[in-house]
Amino acid sequence: MATYRRVFRAENMLLVLLCSVGLFSIGNSDELRDNNFGGDRGVQRAQNSYKDGRLVVGQPQVQIQRGPQLVNYRKQVDDNAVNVLPGDQSERHINPEVPFNQNRVPVHIPPQVPRSRGRIRPGAGTALKLADHPACRDEVHQHCSPSLLANNFAVLDCLQNDRKGGDEITPECQHVIWAYKRNLTLDIRLDTAAFDVCKDSMEKIPECQKLPAGNGQIIPCLIENKQNVTNINCKSFLNKMSSIVFSDYRFIYKFADKCSKPIEKYQCGRVEESDDKIPMKQGSTIQCLEEHIDELDDSCKHEILRMAELQSDDFHNDRPLFFACREDRERFCAATRAGNGEVFKCLFRNKFHKDMSRECREKVTTRQKLINLDYRVSHSLAEACRHDIRSYYCRSDQLPMEKTSMLSHILLCLEDVHRRGQRLRPECMAEMGDMRHSLMEDYQLSPEVVRNCHMEINEHCDSLERNGKTLHCLMDLARPNDRKQYKRVLGDTCLRALKDLIKEADVAEDFRVDPALKEACQSFVDVSCRDIKPGDAHIMGCLMDKLDSEKMPDECKERLLEIQYFVARDFKLDARLYKKCYKDAKQLCHASNDWYDPNTATTDTGPLVLPCLYSRVKHHDPDDEEQVSKDCALEVKRVMKQRAVSVELEPRVEDKCLPDLARFCTEKTEKGHEIECLQEHLEELDTDCQEAVGNFTEEEDEDVTLDKILMEECTRMIIRFCQELVDSEKEAGEVMECLIKAKRHPEMNEKCAAGIEHHQITSLKDYRFSHKFKEACKKDVMTYCKSKGKSKAAVVSCLSEHVRNDTLTDDDQRISRQCKKQLKFELLQRAETIALDPKLKRACEEDVTRLCSNVSPGSSQVKYCLRKYHKELSRPCQKMLFKREELQSLDNSVDYRLMTVCKRMIKHYCHDAEPEHVFPCLKKFKHDEDFDPDCRKVISKRQIMQNTDYRLNVRLRKSCSQDIEKFCIKVVHQEKQDEFFEGKVIDCLKIPFRKTRLSRGCEEQIGLVVKSAALDYRQDPVLAGACKQEIVELCKNEAQAISDADGNGKGEVEECLKLKMQQGMIKRHACLVQVIRLLVEGKADVHVDPLLHETCSLDLNHYCADVARGMGRQMSCLLSALEDRSIRLSKKCRKMLSERVELWEYAAKVAPPETAKELWDQIVGSPSRMYFLGIIVAVILTMFTVGMCCGRVTKRVSASAKNK
Repeated sequence: MATYRRVFRAENMLLVLLCSVGLFSIGNSDELRDNNFGGDRGVQRAQNSYKDGRLVVGQPQVQIQRGPQLVNYRKQVDDNAVNVLPGDQSERHINPEVPFNQNRVPVHIPPQVPRSRGRIRPGAGTALKLADHPACRDEVHQHCSPSLLANNFAVLDCLQNDRKGGDEITPECQHVIWAYKRNLTLDIRLDTAAFDVCKDSMEKIPECQKLPAGNGQIIPCLIENKQNVTNINCKSFLNKMSSIVFSDYRFIYKFADKCSKPIEKYQCGRVEESDDKIPMKQGSTIQCLEEHIDELDDSCKHEILRMAELQSDDFHNDRPLFFACREDRERFCAATRAGNGEVFKCLFRNKFHKDMSRECREKVTTRQKLINLDYRVSHSLAEACRHDIRSYYCRSDQLPMEKTSMLSHILLCLEDVHRRGQRLRPECMAEMGDMRHSLMEDYQLSPEVVRNCHMEINEHCDSLERNGKTLHCLMDLARPNDRKQYKRVLGDTCLRALKDLIKEADVAEDFRVDPALKEACQSFVDVSCRDIKPGDAHIMGCLMDKLDSEKMPDECKERLLEIQYFVARDFKLDARLYKKCYKDAKQLCHASNDWYDPNTATTDTGPLVLPCLYSRVKHHDPDDEEQVSKDCALEVKRVMKQRAVSVELEPRVEDKCLPDLARFCTEKTEKGHEIECLQEHLEELDTDCQEAVGNFTEEEDEDVTLDKILMEECTRMIIRFCQELVDSEKEAGEVMECLIKAKRHPEMNEKCAAGIEHHQITSLKDYRFSHKFKEACKKDVMTYCKSKGKSKAAVVSCLSEHVRNDTLTDDDQRISRQCKKQLKFELLQRAETIALDPKLKRACEEDVTRLCSNVSPGSSQVKYCLRKYHKELSRPCQKMLFKREELQSLDNSVDYRLMTVCKRMIKHYCHDAEPEHVFPCLKKFKHDEDFDPDCRKVISKRQIMQNTDYRLNVRLRKSCSQDIEKFCIKVVHQEKQDEFFEGKVIDCLKIPFRKTRLSRGCEEQIGLVVKSAALDYRQDPVLAGACKQEIVELCKNEAQAISDADGNGKGEVEECLKLKMQQGMIKRHACLVQVIRLLVEGKADVHVDPLLHETCSLDLNHYCADVARGMGRQMSCLLSALEDRSIRLSKKCRKMLSERVELWEYAAKVAPPETAKELWDQIVGSPSRMYFLGIIVAVILTMFTVGMCCGRVTKRVSASAKNK
């Protein structure tokens, strides 16, 4: 109870004292009761002791029995209290010449003064009040409510804190008010009250406890250390005194001593009180110093920041801001209660509102600059994050105190904590978001940006508003895009400052902290990202994923890319990526230990970490223990996909290719297509740029999502044709290979097909651009084709040449199996369009223009057109075309048209056949009724081409190699080896074929050729060439029927020519010889005459079943059956066989002999043989006689010669 009574008496005394100076309104007993100042009894005593808030003077007003020294001092103070209000007749003016603190007797009050019971009793005397003072009467009645006039402090509060400006108060009244406040700060009673109310706090603050009373330092000292005060009554007391202390810099503890020189240097005010004409406006001195904060010495800067920190709880304490923003506070923050820095926060949020006054905006900006220098100047941030800052050691003793207090340091430290997955208090996160928003809203809050970017701002961004737009203007200047001819406009120092700011504000974590980005993208986010929770870069990820959306506003795209330009250059700025990958980055890529580590001075490896991680993801090895985690791999792929939208988000490419971008990609390049432009000019790029573009192109092949142009049109096609690969753990390059295979599918999007072809054409420039090909063949390339360089076209040709040679010579294949597999895929794609075959395209460019200009590219149509006119081609084109045909004949799996058109037939008829040899299999079934007509047509055209040159028929070439050496070597040597032989070698082999002089294997192959040509004259190039005119004139309808039959002819033209020959209508010798040849070849055996064979098949099975094929044996069997009257052949077979005999006999009559033996046989077999023999004998005798008679004439010699 004794303790309670002592506290009660102290509070009661404080109440009386505060009422005496107007710190509490005594008329409101409820307010006093709520503040626990003595209850009703204390209120009644205060009302009895002080009338209408006025101090009764004339004798000591308070008598407290606490020792003679203290009582006497109290009396002296009360006597001097009359001087508080100058101008009254009874007052004794303070001598202005006497130093400030000499107007009071300095008496030290010991911390522990012996207490005795005391009582408060009213006194009598003359009462003075501010409202009645002549110097202030008019202002008080003009600005203050009548209910406040009786309360001095209420009047003081009205004049200081009303909605009027300080300029409306006369200098005389300002002097009165300032003198009143000055004497309050020097009043021994206030120091005594401070010792009583703040006793427990005093014990914790020795600095304030040791100060002498009555010199105005104790209360400012307590305010200076207010954060250490826990007593509620003490805090309330100090808050009331703050508005007085902060109204003049000379009332602030140590401030005048520390800042006197800067005040004089920057002409921010007067240190001597006698020179102040307008004492009430001394807050402008503080404002002036704040404007030069970066130029102040450390001690004064510390005082400025400390003062701002103490003001941070209540905006009333920041006098310049309070006066400048009173109307704005009512406009924007009327519902916001003062305290805890809430009014400051409200004004910060509305700083760039169009209705915010310029003066207020400037003061708010000044306040924010101070926060940037010391986070504690923001009361709300300091309180909300106090626990987290302490828990995570964000204020390390290893760094200077000034650095650890900076807002940037605190934000970076706490952001690092958050990125490492540790929990921050929600209120702290919210305050950090507000601070980051302020930084992005106004570049002037970042001294490094202001200092290092002033030239760029003045030249390029001066006319913009500061509402985030100036910063985005600088960001745009950092991007060396086509509008700036790919030149950097931003200086290096400015660029570094901008990077630091973006990292400090952590824009990529939450788009809402960037007002310009939020304004541009909010409408799109509300629709397209409405289900995504803000924070952790979720919204930014959504915006990047939908960057190509037509619904996204252009301004949103630009603001987004401006931010991503910096994020792309430091993987730590991507919140999601860092959170998932920072462990892998440290372990595998030597990244720094923390996202923000102020103690390290090592080189920043941020730009190198993402490429390192992506390389690890690409070359995934299940057996390797050091692997990127699955979550990190997904994030890396996401980031790489998002950054592929523009070259400026690929620093590995842009930083090395700026000169080439300026040279090739400024005028005709669409936005976002810069990579495509560089790929098209790959051979012309500088070495470093060429390497960078090459590496990126290789990555595009491995991961198709990196190809922006392709993905724009092929996303649906990937789902349509390659969904299984997308859903499964696909190998690198699988999706691209799938798209290439589906490129000519009827359902394929035309633009997607164009994108695929662009990728294929680009990959021809370097074999490394085809990932699967590179991985499969790199050893073979280095072994056999190293001299061919990097060109994939050259490497593919080299490897295929080795495969061809090994195939023809039956040697062991030198090219590895895995390489051959991938090589076949490349050759198949090369055959698809001439655009993918640069050698053929270059050799046949003029021929294509001349002969095939109307043929659409793709599906090997241009190549088929060239085949059709191969006789009319230029020599280089014909030579290159032959090489392509020869390669396809060796390996049918690289014949694009055959493999695509006949895909279903191959699966149906030849599923067991090796892909390299499906063509012979398909030939066997092409006349089946169910055979696909389109495939039959392709096979027929392939047969026509094969029969032009035996080298295109692999089986014939191998089977007849010895026969060619024996019978046709002269023909081979007479022809050019790199051009088509036009069927001459095959035609040569047909001569011994007719005489059954070929080897069995060769005879079989030639027989197949003859049989096939018997149904389609176009497969016999010699016949087609020799009888071209006769076919047009005599067999036009039959030729058209063959053409319409799509390769399913029935020998109509051949039969027509035979009939016309029999009718004597074929006059030209060349054609006649070829028709006779047909007849003779048909006589070789029945199976080479398909019409006869089909008609007599039943008879063959019945009468000649035991007769082996070949050597004309089955034909001899049928002819014997025809002559045998006892054998009854079928009517159709007998008829056709009889017609064939007649034709053979006719041919024998008209056919010219090919050798001397044939000539003798014809003479001996002729009915007029005796006549012919007589003629021959007569000719011989005549020649003999003439020789005998005339020989001497021809060789006559002179007589002299005989006599020798």
